[in-house]
Amino acid sequence: TTLKCPEMVVAQAGQEKKEVVLVANAPPLDYSFKELRSCLELETEEPRSGLKPRSAGEREKEAGDAESVASPTSKAKENEPKMRVVVRKVTTSVKLNNNMLESVSGLPQTLEFRLPNPLLNLQWLDLSFNQLVTVEADLLRFYNLKALYMHGNCITRLSAVDRLRKLPKLISLTMNGNPIESAKIYRVYVMGALPSLRSLDHSTITDEEANNACVWFQGHLIRVKKKKEEMALQALDA
Repeated sequence: TTLKCPEMVVAQAGQEKKEVVLVANAPPLDYSFKELRSCLELETEEPRSGLKPRSAGEREKEAGDAESVASPTSKAKENEPKMRVVVRKVTTSVKLNNNMLESVSGLPQTLEFRLPNPLLNLQWLDLSFNQLVTVEADLLRFYNLKALYMHGNCITRLSAVDRLRKLPKLISLTMNGNPIESAKIYRVYVMGALPSLRSLDHSTITDEEANNACVWFQGHLIRVKKKKEEMALQALDA
């Protein structure tokens, strides 16, 4: 996918030079099947595919690899502004599936060694088949995340899903293969807690499903609140 950014005018040797920046998706950064136990290992482990490690200077500039293409205006007058097209490659996908990760603590910082501005650019993350037990705060820092795969982990509490509300652009999620999937209310709970989802466990969420889940979840919250109030009263009477 290539996105066209607005034209920029760059001054060069006293002459204006127009520049168009195109952003293209680079290959996914693939750390799958690496037997990783900690996110810190990403700093030294070579990925199966993706961009090479970035230098300190590159990380400071927050810029991806760029390619320039000359403008096809060879017959244009010399005093006319020339057009330069810059193709900037940015990796937006990371694969960390099939490892032994028990935590994603430190993931944003370690990805800085491989990606330009991962908190902004990361849109697709595969954490499936690890040993994660919950949704951690560092995961919620990837504000533009659209797809998150967490199936085949060790998440035991449905309430962990609630934290994903802090990812406003999340539309695709997998949680199957976690202990929470055994709960009878699993699917309706996840859809109700995350109304922006369009796909759950590789299955498209229909409009009817989404509406029913929303109604059910609101009722669920009322029932939970009422139960807590009753338990508090019982504690006072004891």
